[in-house]
Amino acid sequence: MTTPLPHQNEAFQPTHDIPDQVAQHAIELLMDWQTQAAPNTWDRILDWRREHPDHERAWQQIEVTYKHFAALSPASTELARQTLNSSQQTRRRTVKMLTLLCVGVGGGLLLSQQPDHTIQQAYHQTDTGEQLTLELTNGSLVQLNSRTIIQLERNLEDIQIRLLQGEIFIRTAALDSSAPRLPLFVTTQQGLLTPVGTEFNVRQLATTTEVSVLAGQVLLLSGPITQPHVIPTGHVITFSKDQLLEQRPIHPSDAAWTHGMLIAEGMPLRQFINELSVHHLGVIRLDPALDTLRVSGSYPIHDTQNVLESLSYSLPIQLKHVSRYWISLHPSKELKK
Repeated sequence: MTTPLPHQNEAFQPTHDIPDQVAQHAIELLMDWQTQAAPNTWDRILDWRREHPDHERAWQQIEVTYKHFAALSPASTELARQTLNSSQQTRRRTVKMLTLLCVGVGGGLLLSQQPDHTIQQAYHQTDTGEQLTLELTNGSLVQLNSRTIIQLERNLEDIQIRLLQGEIFIRTAALDSSAPRLPLFVTTQQGLLTPVGTEFNVRQLATTTEVSVLAGQVLLLSGPITQPHVIPTGHVITFSKDQLLEQRPIHPSDAAWTHGMLIAEGMPLRQFINELSVHHLGVIRLDPALDTLRVSGSYPIHDTQNVLESLSYSLPIQLKHVSRYWISLHPSKELKK
């Protein structure tokens, strides 16, 4: 007879007294489970959680953090897969970062600084529904959208941003700025970018990167290219590791999140819900019967509950609150007819 797991409390509050070794092992197990490293990983997790109250508290902390942070996104899973296949040093560094994120340490984590102070490395992250603006030492501004993680590295020669998850908007410093004119590089899972007097948006998707240029130019330096590729003002490019997938004119919706809005023009409802979910604390599920519906309008991303309510008035859908964190959208009687 197996011992039942302790009750899962939705209102569980983050604690800071979980031993570091326990928290790190919980993250190791989570990474193994997410990347399907072994077929019996979930059984190992259950056994480990039963061994000691600290183990269960560490796991509950991870679950609570992920409800708010949605770190189990496709981009995060891909990062974890790459980490598992990388060197032990890289894996240890990533596990350390995730451990800090999951035991309640806030954004702006200074994880590594070389003794000579010539290299500074920090991780910054945003929770669900949060945004964060950072001013870099070269005068550029970086805005993080909801559920975003970046690794920021500065040395004497340049500034490098690695977009690990989510979406960022960058406004480079004016030419007459008094700040040091250090080159800026942005790395995603699919390529390397550098701006030229620019305002641009970079979005890390599951297997692709999307870049929207509002002003100036952005150079794609490496990725699915053999020579630098210019992305001009007013254009959006999507690329994978192997090829340029799409080039199109920019749309007001591409960076509307920086103004607190989600703009849709005939957007499929499922795509709209996926976009809204980035800012929603919890889970939104959509009945497949609603896939034919489309959405138009401008919606405030900081009040997702009100947005869902407004959809129920403008479209033949009804909301069902399954739990505090779970909302389901179903066809209304009108649509069923």
